[in-house]
Amino acid sequence: MVEGWSDPGTINLSPANFYASWEADGSSHAIVVFVQHSLLSRVTLENWGVDPRSIEIVPQFLVCDPVIESVVTQLAVEARNGSPSGLLYAESACEFLAYHLIQRHSTLSKAPGRTLGGLPVHRLRVVKNFIEENLGNPITLHTLASLACVSVRHFERAFRQSMGVPPHRYVLERRLCAARDLLLSRPALNIEMVARQLGFSSSSHFSATFVRRMGCSPTTFRRMLL
Repeated sequence: MVEGWSDPGTINLSPANFYASWEADGSSHAIVVFVQHSLLSRVTLENWGVDPRSIEIVPQFLVCDPVIESVVTQLAVEARNGSPSGLLYAESACEFLAYHLIQRHSTLSKAPGRTLGGLPVHRLRVVKNFIEENLGNPITLHTLASLACVSVRHFERAFRQSMGVPPHRYVLERRLCAARDLLLSRPALNIEMVARQLGFSSSSHFSATFVRRMGCSPTTFRRMLL
């Protein structure tokens, strides 16, 4: 049995014919995506030139992959709004998703799903709780390392081993996730107020970061989902 924290954006990968059961303590929302075997096989053959039957997707439980999270979230937005960007956009996104799955999460990549040697669970929880409570404030590596009771150098390496992304990327992702929630739950807040509440240096910095991450501006994102 494996236990873990299902933070926003965490991902479960279940290959074909892989059977598992999950128990959750509390409510949650999830996006479920089924990737056809024929798509994975074709992408494998076209890009790696190997027999697809020799390649398997590696099961993953509660891992962080910002690429998958971004692509799947954008596909969900498209589906919910009647595919405003058209079929070509969806096909391109699915093609990229299949390529990424094989490159990063298959036996072909020879990469383990989770590297040993990360932060102890209780220290990681302290760090993540601090980040959640201070998204609108400056967050430094020295502060996070101090909370984890390790040096800055060790913290950077151990945090990445635990979460799959470096600390600065994780903080940015959490700020953007909180921004999406604010944009939808607080329609009266303008873009500048959202940026200020979540620690971005300016509304322009927030908007540029949001576009790179989500593929659309905060204003467009809010308009599509409200």
